[in-house]
Amino acid sequence: MSNIFPPRLWLICSILYLHFGFCFSRNINPENVAKDAKIAEKDVLSVDKLEVPEHLDAIKMEQNGMLNKDYKKEIFLGDHEEIENDDADIAESKLKDIFTKVDLNKDNELTVEETEGWILEKVQEHFNEALEETRNVFKHLDPDKDGLVDWKEYYVHFLLAMGHPVEKATEHVKDYDVIDMNFDEREKLIRYKFKWTDADQYPIDNKLSESEFFAFRHPEQSPQTLKSMLQTVMNSLDKDEDEALTEKEFISFPLSEFNDEEQRNLDKTWQEDRRKEFQERIDSNHDGKATKEELEKYMDPRNPDQAKQDAQNLISMLDDNHDNKVTWGEILNHKDIFINSKVVNVKRILHDEF
Repeated sequence: MSNIFPPRLWLICSILYLHFGFCFSRNINPENVAKDAKIAEKDVLSVDKLEVPEHLDAIKMEQNGMLNKDYKKEIFLGDHEEIENDDADIAESKLKDIFTKVDLNKDNELTVEETEGWILEKVQEHFNEALEETRNVFKHLDPDKDGLVDWKEYYVHFLLAMGHPVEKATEHVKDYDVIDMNFDEREKLIRYKFKWTDADQYPIDNKLSESEFFAFRHPEQSPQTLKSMLQTVMNSLDKDEDEALTEKEFISFPLSEFNDEEQRNLDKTWQEDRRKEFQERIDSNHDGKATKEELEKYMDPRNPDQAKQDAQNLISMLDDNHDNKVTWGEILNHKDIFINSKVVNVKRILHDEF
């Protein structure tokens, strides 16, 4: 999470923070927590509903600092999983439908302006989907409808989702030895506690309102939590602690140690992708370093210049004849950007074999 402290000291401090941080909760009645837990026991949310998403749709970087490999698909296709799960001919037909929708003046060419407007629309769709999903989770955690969810309540629901019985889950928030969590479970909750604190704005009471809960799950939509998320990324990569990332630091995730040529080639490709992204997108003044301000500008979905830059980059990537426009034929020439090349017509294969 951070390289400010030695790893062992950070882990000790984090465990103490997770455990004793509960004492900052105010006006929490254990009976209410137990009551909420019993309600949740009848309709327990899955862990993936309660987890903080690592992947953020239509955001260029994951919360762990990895590049979002599906970013181009998300800002152009929207729900790209639908196309990826289709047979190749159906996927291509859906891609043509999208081309037609983006082409507002129906001249069979996409301009930067048309693409920019479409990207803004798709990004807003992703934002709305995230908001709706988070709202549903929040309602489940707030059965008394007081508009607040306490950390203890979230913690109990999380324990229930992991399969712990309700009696132990409700007792665990008072006696931390009741449940012997494994390292991964404990480490995850430690990270979530830090994120919870970042989202807990005035009054700081260890409770989150619906808007704060949204910032907890989607920090990219809150200026305050976005800065905290970027600081975490910066801390994990900034080896010399100078508050700026060099290209070497940005591509410094360790390569695979497996003696496998294919894996090594994938690792090298991964590094080259990060190198290109750093040079062309993140280091905006091309001085060889990326400051926190440059990283925030790169990541912030509210940045007014982002959609225009993305549209220009997309048109440039697809524009074979360099006229700053894209035809359907040029889309087809580069359809692997949008359609998984491994998608095949399963029905046709089965028909041929049988």
